[in-house]
Amino acid sequence: MLNRSLLIVDDEQNTINSLERQLRHESYFIYSANSGKAGLVLLKENDIGVVLSDLMMPKMDGITFLETVKQIKPDVVRILLTAHGTLENAMDGINRSRIFGYLTKPWSVEALSGTIEGAFQHYNLGLENKRLQRLTEEQNKQLNIVNENLENLVHERTLELEEAVQEGVVMLAMAAEAKDDDTGEHIYRIQRNTRDICTALGMSSKKSEQIAFFSIMHDIGKIHIPDSILQKPGPLTIEEWVIMQTHCIAGGKILGDKPFYQIAREIARSHHEHWDGSGYPDGLKEDSIPLPARIVTVADVFDALTHERPYKKAWPFEEALAEMKMLSGKVFDPEILKVFFRIQGAKSEEQRVTSNDPSV
Repeated sequence: MLNRSLLIVDDEQNTINSLERQLRHESYFIYSANSGKAGLVLLKENDIGVVLSDLMMPKMDGITFLETVKQIKPDVVRILLTAHGTLENAMDGINRSRIFGYLTKPWSVEALSGTIEGAFQHYNLGLENKRLQRLTEEQNKQLNIVNENLENLVHERTLELEEAVQEGVVMLAMAAEAKDDDTGEHIYRIQRNTRDICTALGMSSKKSEQIAFFSIMHDIGKIHIPDSILQKPGPLTIEEWVIMQTHCIAGGKILGDKPFYQIAREIARSHHEHWDGSGYPDGLKEDSIPLPARIVTVADVFDALTHERPYKKAWPFEEALAEMKMLSGKVFDPEILKVFFRIQGAKSEEQRVTSNDPSV
């Protein structure tokens, strides 16, 4: 649940009343205090997300108060309000109490609303990131346990070990997929298309199955991305896009450093690299991009285009292929894309023949 609790501290009651009137439609739960001492009592007793404090107050000035707030509850976002707006005051607030915003009296309604709303977004995003970090750390612990057990059990070469490892991989992949695809079908479509491409490239059955199996973990790093970003129906902001891109690095880290997961790590980290070097996170190009990642890039983009997402409708099959053809040599390895087109052409022909055969 998002925190919307705001604490206003000012020694002038008229100022507090004015602020409360202007913010009454903003769905905040507002606490107020007429001194720094009284504000600290409210801070300790309540779950406050943002503090807005006057600068000039008797006994305890605003910068000292906000500095104390930072020491008591460092996650609380701090805003300084003053009728004496100077560079010295602003720098003092930044250096001593790490303020998020600086407002001057008289304030504009837009500046007040925008600063406070931005402060709450900052606070709630910080809480979400900490929650996800704890979740990731716990999952890493569990994955490390699996890896430690794996090193001991692999020598036994039992069917039970192989089944347990595969089940664990699928569970992790499904956990990540559930954040933006409740059905989980996306990872299995990626697996099928990846297997088809590997086979058509002439890989052995064992190698094809290995790469296809680990392809389901391509987005494991999305466990680290807030749902508000993954499920956003509209375009992402620059800040949100920067956070989204971290899922590649997070995926590589989640998969650890054991040899067993090498292909999975390559796919998770590099499936958003582009043939021309314009991708992320490492700006790799052409053959420097691991082959499994280049294969999964084709399978992933095709599936993303032809299936509905929170931010887009599904593209028709032919339009998706046309778009991918335009990106050959830019996003995609041209040779892999040619193989993929041959596969799709063969499937389309098979469907056409089947649909026209009355005996089927």
